[in-house]
Amino acid sequence: MESWARSKRWRSAFVAACICLGAVAASGSTASAATWAGRQLADESYRLPLFGIACPSTSLCVSVGGNNTIASSTIPTGGASDWKVVHVGAGEISNGPNQRQIRSISCPSTQLCVAVTFEGLIYSSTNPTGDASAWNVADIDGSGSNTHFYGVSCPTVSLCVASAGGAKVVSSTNPTGTASAWTETQLPGPLELRAISCASATLCVAVGDNGDNIRPELGDQAVVAASTSPLGGTWEVAPLPSRQSLFGISCPSAVLCVTGDTLGNLLVATQPTTGASAWRQIAGGGTVQITDVDCLSPQLCVAVDNNGDVLTSTSPDGGPRDWTFTNILPFPSVDEGSPNHFFAVSCASRELCAIAVNGGQIFTSTDPFAASATVVPKRGEKAKGKKNRPKRPRVAFARRPPPGIETTGRKATVPIRFFALNRAQVRGFLCKLDQRSLKPCRSPKFYRVGLGRHVFRVRAIGWTGLRGPVEVARFEVCRPTKYGFCLKRLPPGAG
Repeated sequence: MESWARSKRWRSAFVAACICLGAVAASGSTASAATWAGRQLADESYRLPLFGIACPSTSLCVSVGGNNTIASSTIPTGGASDWKVVHVGAGEISNGPNQRQIRSISCPSTQLCVAVTFEGLIYSSTNPTGDASAWNVADIDGSGSNTHFYGVSCPTVSLCVASAGGAKVVSSTNPTGTASAWTETQLPGPLELRAISCASATLCVAVGDNGDNIRPELGDQAVVAASTSPLGGTWEVAPLPSRQSLFGISCPSAVLCVTGDTLGNLLVATQPTTGASAWRQIAGGGTVQITDVDCLSPQLCVAVDNNGDVLTSTSPDGGPRDWTFTNILPFPSVDEGSPNHFFAVSCASRELCAIAVNGGQIFTSTDPFAASATVVPKRGEKAKGKKNRPKRPRVAFARRPPPGIETTGRKATVPIRFFALNRAQVRGFLCKLDQRSLKPCRSPKFYRVGLGRHVFRVRAIGWTGLRGPVEVARFEVCRPTKYGFCLKRLPPGAG
C-alpha cells in the first residue's frame, strides 16, 4: 500500500479506521489507567495529517506533517496554545493536505532536529521551536528525480540516516549541512523503505516492502534492510515471505527491534541483522496498519495504528498477553470526515509519550504504560456510546462453489464471486482457503485446489477499518461419479 502516498493504498487517508486487534488483548494489572489528552493544532478545514513526531525530552516535542507543517512545544502536555505551528519551505499553503509532506522527524537532542519530506528535502534546525526561518533545507535531488523520503533516525547529533523509496538510504555525519553532506547508498530493489531506526552508529534497521504494483490485491511483500555500518556501508536486505508491508520500527538496542505490518501484527527480533528468520510475529488479528513503534528501552515499547489504537508493553519480546491494547480515539461515526489515524508516536520518558494524528491533532499521556487507558474528550463532546458505533460491512456470495466439484485430474480450478452488500461502506476484502492466512483479495477469486474437502472464508473491510462477519463456503473436490456429485455427499439410500 504505497499506503501513505499511492492512491491505491491511501485513498482513505482522511477516513478513520475502527477495528480492534483481537489477539493483542489487554492483560496484566488494571490498578491504574493511562489518560490520553488530545488537542487540535492545525486548522481543521485542512485536515492536516501529522506524519511524524519526536520528543527528545519531557520539555520538547516536535511534530511534522502535510503542507510543510512543523509544530513544536516546550509544554507538550499543555493545550493547543502551547504549541507553535509554522510552515517551512517555499510555496503557498494549499488546501491539499498531502501536498509538501514532511514525513518523519528525529531529534537526538533538544538542540537538533532533522526532518525529511516526500519531495526529497531534508530540513534541519538547531532551534526547533523557532520560526520557519530557523530550519535549513537540503535538496537531495536538486532538479533531478524525486527521492521520496519516508523515515529518518539520528542515533547521535553527528549521525543521521534516512530511508527512502527507490531502495535508497542516505546518511550524514553533518546533518545540518548542505545536500553534499549526505551520502546516498543504493540497495538492490525495488524497495520502498518506509521507516528506519538506528540503535547506534553501528546498527540501523529499515523496513518496508518491495513496492509491488503488479498484483496489488496480494499486498506488497515485507522487507527488512539492516546495516552495521550505515554510513555509506553495506545493507543486507531480507524479504519476509508471506508478510505484508512494514511501517514504523524502533530498535532501542542492538538486541531488540520491534516493527508492525499492514494487518495489525507486531514483529520482534532480538538479532535483527540475521535475516528473515530472526523476526517473530506477535499476532494482532487486525486489518489496519501498525503505523509506528517507539521503544524507550528493551522493556518499554509503544505502538500505534491507523485506528486510534495504542499498544504498550513492558515485555515487548513476549507474547500477545504482554501487550496492552486500548482504543483511545474511537471512530466518529457521526462525522466520517473526522479522522482517527495515528501516524507516529514518540516517548521522551516513562512519564511522557506523544502521538501525531491525522487531522492536525496531538495526543499525550503522562502515564502511557499504565495497564489500561481512558480518553479525555474534547470540550463539549460526549463520550461515544453504542448508538454511534459504525455498522459492520457485509459481504455476500454472487457465485458460491457447488458442494461437490468433480475432476479427472489431481486439481480443479474453483471460481468464487462475492460482492459488498453496501459498496459505499467497503474498502476491500480479506480471503482465506483452508488453513491459509487471511490476505487482501478481490472478486472473482480463483483457487487451484486438490482432492478433498475445502473451506473458503471471506470478510469485508470497511473504510473505517472495521471488519465485517465472516462468510463461509464449503465444497469438496472429488473424482467423477455417475451421480454427478461427490460420493461423500450422496443422499441417504443412493447408490
